[in-house]
Amino acid sequence: MGQDLAIRSTIEAIEGHRAQALALFERSYDLEQEACDAVAMAAPSANRLQLSDGRRYKDRDKWLEERRREVDSAIWNHLIHATRLERLMDRTAREVFRRQLAEDPPPATADNCAATLQQLMGDADMIFKRGIATAFAQLDRRFRSHDGFKVGSRVVLSYALSTYGAWGSGKDETIRDIERTFHTLDGKLHPERSGGICGLIDAAKRRSLALQAFEVEDDYFRVRGFKNGNVHLWMKRGDLVARVNQLLAAHYGAALGAAPDVADRRHAPMGGLAKNFGFFPTPPALVSRVLEAGHVGTRATWSGDYPRLSILEPSAGLGAIALAGAKAGHRVTAVEIQAPHATHLREAGGLQRVICGDFLELSPDQTGLFDRVLMNPPFDGGRDVDHVTHALRFLAPGGRLVAIMGAGVEFREDRKTTDFRAMVERFGGAFQDLPAGAFAESGTNVNTALLTLRAPAHPAGQSAPTP
Repeated sequence: MGQDLAIRSTIEAIEGHRAQALALFERSYDLEQEACDAVAMAAPSANRLQLSDGRRYKDRDKWLEERRREVDSAIWNHLIHATRLERLMDRTAREVFRRQLAEDPPPATADNCAATLQQLMGDADMIFKRGIATAFAQLDRRFRSHDGFKVGSRVVLSYALSTYGAWGSGKDETIRDIERTFHTLDGKLHPERSGGICGLIDAAKRRSLALQAFEVEDDYFRVRGFKNGNVHLWMKRGDLVARVNQLLAAHYGAALGAAPDVADRRHAPMGGLAKNFGFFPTPPALVSRVLEAGHVGTRATWSGDYPRLSILEPSAGLGAIALAGAKAGHRVTAVEIQAPHATHLREAGGLQRVICGDFLELSPDQTGLFDRVLMNPPFDGGRDVDHVTHALRFLAPGGRLVAIMGAGVEFREDRKTTDFRAMVERFGGAFQDLPAGAFAESGTNVNTALLTLRAPAHPAGQSAPTP
């Protein structure tokens, strides 16, 4: 409480100085106007534009509004710097903040400042986590994926330096963001550039005219630069790397609760059930995307004898995909492990069949094969690979499978995932990145990809190939 009162007192003092500055600007405008009037009386033939900036006198209110923006922008920048909130922001957040201040800073009144600072301080943890996620996401998409969030001991910045050693594409600012993260987690102030790892890199580059290999090191990082412009950064503090992974997991959602050594999994399917059953409802925009990718027509698009498809949605949840397919006039089977959700699906009507059970324990002998398998399986721990691999057994010859998967499936290097990608390639399938934040309305910031593949057509009587 005492600290809050002290901050409020300081802000009120700032507001008083702000009011004084704006009043003085008004007075200076009027005094300069009077001075020019006096000169005009002394020398009527003088060119008024030579005496001062003529634009000022065309619109007094506009000139004063420009001064107001300059004053308020300066105050906001001072407050963010003085409260050390700026050090929690990544480069992108700082740039957005500064651009907003430059374009239209809100009046820096005591009430505005107190309310804004209180909100920012309350959101400090979220701002810091988001900054970490942004920094590492710029290095490699795998750090944004649902189950590939692990930050290891080394990151690679491709084409970080030009032939003559100039930084490219803000890679130095990305390193500064990582450095800021580690210093903050270690309870230390982020040093100025010259006193940090980028300062050591800059000094190494200055020692040669053309780009040469180099290596520098401080308490937190070891950096090696190569003649091709790539920079490898090793993180020396394993305890801080572990804390970064925990914060990334917290930022990207509860489904990342699987251990961060996910990349060391063996080929066996994950045991047990996903946390919260891996349930994140499919947003409407993605439902439409899945139906379109699966070539699932609607009644409005049917012409002549357009076929009604048999569709399976495994791990259907509340059935966003299944119910959309049924509404379009197709024969849909939904499988859902949670009994309340299965009841909801039955009561919703329109589905041909609802099976309450674990999809991974289900056999095609119990359901038959389907023209389409459309799915949004649980992601964490590589369960999406397990579910999609199993789902292929339910696909009729020539049928299509469309699955929303964690983006890490495109990058993970464990044996199970690399084998899965090889299988997708054999089937002629393809991954397509979905927009960032596609699942934000469902409660997770995970990045996702859309897998689409088609089973080969086989002569009648032959089943679809086993993945």
